[in-house]
Amino acid sequence: MIAATTSREGGRDWPPLPEREHRPLHQAVLTALGPLEGRCLLDVGCGVGSFLRAAQRRGALVAGTDSAVTRLEVARWALPDADLRLTEPGDALPFDNGTFDVVTTRTAEGSAVLAEPARVVRPGGLVAVGTWARPRGCWTETFAGHLRRLALLPPETDDDPAAELAAAGLTVRGGGNVRFTATFPNSAAAWRAMLTCEDMLSAIGAVGEAAVREAFADSVSGNVAPDGTVCLPKTFRYAVAATGESTSWSSGHRPDNESASVSDQDSGRD
Repeated sequence: MIAATTSREGGRDWPPLPEREHRPLHQAVLTALGPLEGRCLLDVGCGVGSFLRAAQRRGALVAGTDSAVTRLEVARWALPDADLRLTEPGDALPFDNGTFDVVTTRTAEGSAVLAEPARVVRPGGLVAVGTWARPRGCWTETFAGHLRRLALLPPETDDDPAAELAAAGLTVRGGGNVRFTATFPNSAAAWRAMLTCEDMLSAIGAVGEAAVREAFADSVSGNVAPDGTVCLPKTFRYAVAATGESTSWSSGHRPDNESASVSDQDSGRD
């Protein structure tokens, strides 16, 4: 799921996006998942484990995978009892079929990618997908659009978690959008945080950091307060679906909002 990241990769320090900014996202997904006491939950792309910690506080037995050793080191420090494993994108998940009650992942990236999460979930278990909304309502995506207009990025594709889950043969139970604002003390801090975004790194790899930084400064100028604070609106989109033919969880629990339709939850800063 969406988790703060902190590491040093590619010669850059990647500062964590403030964990408090992610609380509305975690709350929305956890509420959609329903009771987690005693449930086995896997977070694919767990980062430093902030979502796993939130799930653990609700009684879940947590595990996670990530592609960065440094992020997993932080997660292991915070979650010493969790089963945390290093994997590469596209790899088969290192777990047996039907191991978990719940699997969460940060982005669908096509229904084929959901085959592995669906495989390791028990029949009737849940798969939750979260992604940053495209193309409107999210400053990160607004900037990505700015890069595309400058031909610094290829054309975008629309990520719809509910559609991807349905295309993977899962039964969508609900989902929604969470709007919030990420706040940074200045433009330099916002720039460093944006270096965690794949679109930003792709653009830098294609045309160099100087061109992307100039585009960033132009794009962010309208979001700078008189005191220099940068406030960037973002929208997180998520969906939850059930696997298999079963209409209940393995021990009879069902998500609280199984019949909920997609709706906006306006969540400002803490």
